[in-house]
Amino acid sequence: MAERETPGAGTPPDELGRTVAALRRAARADPGRYLPRLGYTLLRFGSLLATEPGRMAESVDVLGEAAEVYRRLSGEHLPGLGIALQRQALGLGALGRHQEGLGAAREAVEVWRGLAAEGVEGSRAELAGALLVLGGRLAETGRHHEALDRIHEAVETRRLLVDRADGTGRTELASALQELGVKLGEMGRQEEALVPLRASVAAYRETAGTAGGREVGDLGGHAVAAFATGRALLGLGRTDEARPYFAEAAALHTEITAREPAATAFLDHLFALHGHRLTYEGGIAAWTRTPDGTTSSDRPEDGPATSGGPEAPDRPDATPPARTGTTTWTEASARTETSAGDETAARTEASASTVPTASAEEGPATSGPAEPAAPGRGGPTSLGPAASAASDQGNSTTPGPAGPALFERIDRLNARGLALADSGRPGLAVEPLTEALALGRTAAVGTGAAGAVSLARTLHHLAFARAWSGRRTEALEAVDEAVHLCRRHLVDAPETVRPLLADATDSLGSRLAVLGRHRDAVAPATESAALFRQLAHADPAAYRDELARVLNNLSIRLCDADRHAEALAATEESLEIQRSLHREDPAAHLPGLVHALANLALRLARLDRHDEVTAPTAEAVRHLRHLDRIHPNNDVAALAESLAWLGGYLRRHGHRDTARDTERAAGELRRRAPEPGR
Repeated sequence: MAERETPGAGTPPDELGRTVAALRRAARADPGRYLPRLGYTLLRFGSLLATEPGRMAESVDVLGEAAEVYRRLSGEHLPGLGIALQRQALGLGALGRHQEGLGAAREAVEVWRGLAAEGVEGSRAELAGALLVLGGRLAETGRHHEALDRIHEAVETRRLLVDRADGTGRTELASALQELGVKLGEMGRQEEALVPLRASVAAYRETAGTAGGREVGDLGGHAVAAFATGRALLGLGRTDEARPYFAEAAALHTEITAREPAATAFLDHLFALHGHRLTYEGGIAAWTRTPDGTTSSDRPEDGPATSGGPEAPDRPDATPPARTGTTTWTEASARTETSAGDETAARTEASASTVPTASAEEGPATSGPAEPAAPGRGGPTSLGPAASAASDQGNSTTPGPAGPALFERIDRLNARGLALADSGRPGLAVEPLTEALALGRTAAVGTGAAGAVSLARTLHHLAFARAWSGRRTEALEAVDEAVHLCRRHLVDAPETVRPLLADATDSLGSRLAVLGRHRDAVAPATESAALFRQLAHADPAAYRDELARVLNNLSIRLCDADRHAEALAATEESLEIQRSLHREDPAAHLPGLVHALANLALRLARLDRHDEVTAPTAEAVRHLRHLDRIHPNNDVAALAESLAWLGGYLRRHGHRDTARDTERAAGELRRRAPEPGR
C-alpha cells in the first residue's frame, strides 16, 4: 500500500471503507507497520457508520474488528481497545443484543481501570464514561442494583475530576448525575432521584455562561435533566415545583431548535414517551386520555403552557422510560487522544482477607489482617453522632415503637452478637443479630437516615457472623443489602454513612471473593479504598489504619483477578502506611505490618521478581517472633499458608536459609492459630 495519510474528518463512509480494505491488505503483509493505522481507521469507520441510518449492525462488526486489532497491539494501544469496546457496547445495546453489549461494556471498564491504575493521562475520565455505558447495559439485562452501583461509581469519579478553579469537568459531572437520577427514577425511587437530578440541573446552569457558548449536546443534556426533574416532582404530586423545570426544558428546546433543528428530534421523542408534548406557545404540556380512548392536549385552563399538566404525569399506556443521558447527548465513546486526568478515583468492592484460592504451584492469593471485630466507625453499639442526631429528630415525630428504646435494644443485640463473634463463637452470634435485624426493619420505617443507618449496620454485622459460621451465600445477601441502604442515604447523612459504606463495600468484596466471584469483587474493593482515602485525608488519626487494611484487601482482590501489577501497587501503598503506623505504636500495628510484608513477597513472586522476595519475607518472619498474642479474628491460617508457600518458593530459588526460617514460622503459626471460625 502506498504511503498516504488516513482520510481526515468529514470523509464519506464509503471512502473510509475503501481505505479500511486497503489497510487490511497492507496489514496482512506488514502487520508491524500497518496494524496501528488499521485499528485507528476501523475505529473511525465504525463510529461513522453508527451515525448512518440503518448501518448500526455494520458499525458493531467494524468496531469488533477494531477491538481485535487493538488486542493484538496491546501496550500503548490499550486506549484504542477501551474506546472500541465502549462504542461497540453502545451499538449492541441499540440493536437489542443486550448480553453481548454487557460483555463488551465490562471489558471496556476493565481496560480503563487498568489504565487508570497505571496513571495514564485522561483514563479516569474515560473510565467514568465506560461505567455509565456498563450501567445502561446492566439495566437492560434486569440487573438494576448493579447498574446503580456502576452509575454511582461514575458520579463519584467525575466529582473528583472537577477542577474547582476553572470548573472543567462540571458538564461531565452534570451528565453523570442526570444518569443517576434517571436510574433512580426508573427504579421507582423518585424522592431519591430528585437529589442528583437537581444537582445535575444546577451544574448545567453553572456552565451556561462559558465562553463561546455551550455545545448542542450539553444543551440537550441540560434539557433532559430539567425534564426528568419535573417528571419526578410530578410523580410526587408537587406540580407547582415541577413547572419551572418544564419551562426550563422548553426554553432549552427552543435554543437547540434555533441552532440545530434536527437535534430536537430526540427531545420530542423523549417527551412523547413520557406523555408530554411541546406546545405551540413553546411550553411543555401533558397529553390526557379522552373518554373515547384517544389522546388530546390539555385545555388552556388546565394550567399555563409551561405546566406539567394534570397531577397524573403519564398516560395510562405510556411507554416505559427510555434510557437517557450521557450515552445519548454526548459522544458515547472516548476519544483516541484522551483528555488530562487526575489521580485514580476508582470506587468499588473491597474486602477483608479471605482463604487463599490459588494452588500451591501458583502461590496463595491472600494474606491479610482480620476483618475488624467491630466493623463500622463509632463502635458496634453506637449510631454515631450524625445518626444519633437524626434519630433524635426522627423520634420526636415518630409515634409507636420506633423510638429511642427500640434503637437502644437494637444496639444491645448488635453488641451481644459482635461479642460472641469476636470471641470465636460466630454461630451463636447469628441469633441476636437476626433478632436485631427484625427490629431494625421496624425501626427503619419513618425514621429516615437514622433508621436506615441502624438497619445497614445490623445487616453488616450479621453478614460477618454468617460468613464466619460458614453461611456464605446468606452473608453476601446481607452485606449487599447493607451497601445499597448506605448508597441511598449517603447524601442524607454523609458523615455517618460514608464510613459504614466504606466498611460494607470492603466486606462485599470479601463475600464475593469467597464465593469465587473474583472479578466482581474488585469493584467493591476499589470503592472501599477510595472512600477510606477520603476519610483518611480528612481524619488521618482515625482512618489511616483502615485505609492500610482495605488497600491490603484490594491487593488480594486484584491478585485473585490476575491483575498482578495493580495488586503490587496496592500492597506497596498499604505497606508504606503500615510502616508509619508501626513506628508510632509497634505493639498495636505489628500484625498489620506482618501481613503487608507477606503480601508484598507474594506479589513480587507472582511477577517473577525472584531476588526481591527474600527481604520482605525475612522481615515478616523476624517480626513474628515478637507477636505474643494472636486475636481470634486474625487470619492466621491465611498467613501461615502464605509463609509456607513462600518457604517453598525461596527454597526452589536457592534461598535455603530464609526458606528454612520461613517454613518454621509457618509451622509455629499453625500450632498457635485459633480454631477456624469462618
